[in-house]
Amino acid sequence: MTIDLRRSLCALALTGFVAACGGGGAGGKSAEWAVDACKTFPAEAASKAAGVAVAKAEGSAATSNEQVTVSNCTYSSADGKDNFGVLLRQDKVSGQTVDQQLAGVTSQPDVTGPGEPVAMPKGKAVWMAKMRTLSYVPEGERMIVVTPPGAITFGQAPVPEAEVKAKAIAIANAIEG
Repeated sequence: MTIDLRRSLCALALTGFVAACGGGGAGGKSAEWAVDACKTFPAEAASKAAGVAVAKAEGSAATSNEQVTVSNCTYSSADGKDNFGVLLRQDKVSGQTVDQQLAGVTSQPDVTGPGEPVAMPKGKAVWMAKMRTLSYVPEGERMIVVTPPGAITFGQAPVPEAEVKAKAIAIANAIEG
């Protein structure tokens, strides 16, 4: 399975988990925040946050309905060795707290593995070691899911979890600004 296909499958699975979570409200960020993850978090910013020279950023069409918008962006390194992804989710209706949002992500430990709380500047985050992703909810209506460089490797030595986790945290913080 190629890296892009594997990443797409992981993003699709995460989209399903994240889209199933109910919503916060139309808080501080614009209603367009999650429409285009590549626009919200451009390649230059991704490159700086991840410590990887990004050559290409590719997004998929946003999934949107009257309740939620979800989009993702996959970043490819200039040397072709690293790919990483960002999924943005924004609710359009009021309802769930930050804890309720994260409960939707951690409710299937047989798939995601146990979640480890991560200290963030605002809101809450959970590191999913099995999937090597970080889910960050800075506010009830927004969620950032990061699959950082080194999370998925083929034909390379695995990147230590602490390094992958640190990159995910840096990327999430850069997106939140």
